Amino acid sequence: MLTTRTRLARIALTLGLLALGMTHLAPPAAAQTVPKLTNVYKDEVDLGFVFQKMPSWGFVPAQPDETNLIGKYTQGYENTIRNPKTGMPLEEARVELLKFDRRKKEEPKPTEEEGDNKKKIVVSLDFGGLTNFEDYAKRHLGDWKQIERKEVKKDGVLGTRLLYSRIEGPKDDGIELAALAYVYKLSADVDIAVISYSPGGKKAWGKWEGALDDVGKSFKRLELNTKLTSTGPRGNSPRDLKRWDLEQQVMKNPGWALYESQNYFIITSKNDDKQFIKELIERLEAIREVYEELYSIELVKELRLLAKARRNAEEKEKPDAEKKPEEIDIEVAGRTVAANIDPMELSRCSVVRVCKDDDEYTSYGGPGGSAGYWSSWHQELVIYDDQKGGGRRNTWATLNHEAFHQYIFYFLGNFAPHSWYNEGNGDFFSGCQLNGSKFKLRPFDWRIGTIKEQIKLAEADRAKGLEPQRGVVPLKEIVRWTQQQYYSNNAKYETDGGIHYAQGWSFVYFLRTGKDAAKYWNPAYEKVLDVYLRTLVETDSLDKAVDAAFAGIDFDQLEKAWRDYILSL
Repeated sequence: MLTTRTRLARIALTLGLLALGMTHLAPPAAAQTVPKLTNVYKDEVDLGFVFQKMPSWGFVPAQPDETNLIGKYTQGYENTIRNPKTGMPLEEARVELLKFDRRKKEEPKPTEEEGDNKKKIVVSLDFGGLTNFEDYAKRHLGDWKQIERKEVKKDGVLGTRLLYSRIEGPKDDGIELAALAYVYKLSADVDIAVISYSPGGKKAWGKWEGALDDVGKSFKRLELNTKLTSTGPRGNSPRDLKRWDLEQQVMKNPGWALYESQNYFIITSKNDDKQFIKELIERLEAIREVYEELYSIELVKELRLLAKARRNAEEKEKPDAEKKPEEIDIEVAGRTVAANIDPMELSRCSVVRVCKDDDEYTSYGGPGGSAGYWSSWHQELVIYDDQKGGGRRNTWATLNHEAFHQYIFYFLGNFAPHSWYNEGNGDFFSGCQLNGSKFKLRPFDWRIGTIKEQIKLAEADRAKGLEPQRGVVPLKEIVRWTQQQYYSNNAKYETDGGIHYAQGWSFVYFLRTGKDAAKYWNPAYEKVLDVYLRTLVETDSLDKAVDAAFAGIDFDQLEKAWRDYILSL
């Protein structure tokens, strides 16, 4: 299992979620606390309703493509329902808000606008979703047993009260859980539901039932606030449209606020720490300048043209029956797709969501034990403030790493190089430390100690004439490893994902900084990263990219130069 110092995670651009790090250890079992009802949830910009009594817990919004879930009130790990005998977690105590919208959606109608010799196409997206609570219950409460059903009426709105039960563990010695739902017919085409998950059983449910019933009964209609809904976007630029979409989201997410800088939108629940938000914005803009030094706008535009030329050539070679209409680059932003827009403009719509702590981050969807991730599907970078855990240094290192993946996405799309290149470069930027208003490159402290120890293990084996050497993976192998190999344990070399991350960082660091400092430097090494990137974009072949990047290079000499340089740091 990896240590806290190796906790970097992200949603890979093409393959899904990577989670490396420590998992939570279950604390001793403790009685879950019935929430005080001190919060109010209201939606006055979309559907028009309010629940006047909500738990004192924090509100966690739904992810962008969760169509039915509005959000939830939760204390996360702190108030998890546990087996009182073992302390093992059973269910997150929470109150969820749901919507079921059956209103007819208009078919997307692309519109084109001419201006500055550019063509802009904007269409609406509908992610779909379930249209009634019955279908939702079948999908999400399939192993729960409905034990009560009663019709209710609040504020002139018809509704239904539903109570569910589930047994965790053996039938005669299991732990009972409860789920209480109130479903209201807000209009002919829209239903609103609130569902609470809590301890069950006669004794526990007797303590929770009153409070959770009060939540469900506190529903009322609410007039839409025309002052908030009638203004619209400030303009038609992608940034204007993105801002408007985010403003509408935040107005429905109590406790969350929207901030913006020149290139970023920040959504956060850390509203009690203005200095933190100020520093976050300063760091985002400063690290972007570092990205632009190595991946300039001119370079990435040139790479986009190479990729387009390759796609066009591949299309021409296909039989007419297999040819597709010309592909366009798209940007998914909530419910909007913008196409054929300058990537620089799109990159200025970058969204960074900052959760207040690890619990809120995990409740939002972050993998347990990870420090952050970049989702190309949601187009959202998600981190949390780790001040009370590993410290803000962890927060900033994660931000530097994930914001690099975000930056590259807007220019190259779902770019999927080998992990040594992708994660190695992300970690390269994690080593940057802010000095005044500028970043200064340093060896990444999460990785340098690990890789030095591993190289020394390999050197000790080499001195004894042992093959294969444990501790590190030969460079000629790791540069061709798949993502799965990179993240997994390797019995042959006695390595794991954290060690592979450290090796990837150290190799990229060597290639980027070794020219004037490495004892055994070969001028051919200077072009490896550039040739790899260009070849990959031009050919869309991982093997060809490695072949071209390391053509004529002796791997034994390269290995010696890399090891010597890293040990000298």
